[in-house]
Amino acid sequence: MKGKALKRWLRVGHYWLGVIVGVQLLIWLGTGIYFNITPHESLKGKLYFKTAPQLEKQSFSVNELLPLASILARVKSVEQVSLITLNQRTVYVLDEQVQRYPHDCQQQTLIDALSGEKMMIDAHLAEQLAKHTYTGHGKVIQTQKMTAPFDEWPKECNPLWQVSIDDDVSTRIYVNAINGRVVGHKNDQTELADFMFKLHFMDYLHQGSFNNPFSWLFGLMMLTLSLTGLYWVIENMVMKRYRFKIT
Repeated sequence: MKGKALKRWLRVGHYWLGVIVGVQLLIWLGTGIYFNITPHESLKGKLYFKTAPQLEKQSFSVNELLPLASILARVKSVEQVSLITLNQRTVYVLDEQVQRYPHDCQQQTLIDALSGEKMMIDAHLAEQLAKHTYTGHGKVIQTQKMTAPFDEWPKECNPLWQVSIDDDVSTRIYVNAINGRVVGHKNDQTELADFMFKLHFMDYLHQGSFNNPFSWLFGLMMLTLSLTGLYWVIENMVMKRYRFKIT
């Protein structure tokens, strides 16, 4: 009786796992089709986006820069120093502790490389940086500082400036309030795209990653479904339930 009960539960579990896995496979298929037929600009908020100036090459005279030693003498501990440009200003970025990813919580200080003054990413500078990545004809209607967690950027840990633009897709530009990095654009088109990405990667906990507990659980369910299916195939072969005809 115990053996029969175990077989029954294995069969019931196999069927229900098949239903759950099948539903998720249909979701994968549907969202995959959506990604293929939707323009990349709509998926990634690139409709009015251009490369941020701080990532473009800038020219300056090395003789104009303050000696790095004089800058470091004013700071307690620095693990890494970078030289970037923000709104046509040459800036030293002092990393107290280097982070693996840009979205990790940054411990950075910005120093004007010409004057030696400490820089802050205020609302005005955030707007200027945002405008440099915007190619549309809309006007800035609001600039507000936000702290994590963010609905539209779940991975971001740093505070962000949200620069809202009055255009046909309600563009929202996000600027890192620590170092001025333009995180990206969002708009009305990306709202549906973000929802589709959440379904496709089973990011139901809103972590912004496919490496999440639901993916692990689904992997275990797929493995269990495969093993129970293999069990029934082997049992059917042992019981000679398959009929092979040669014609």
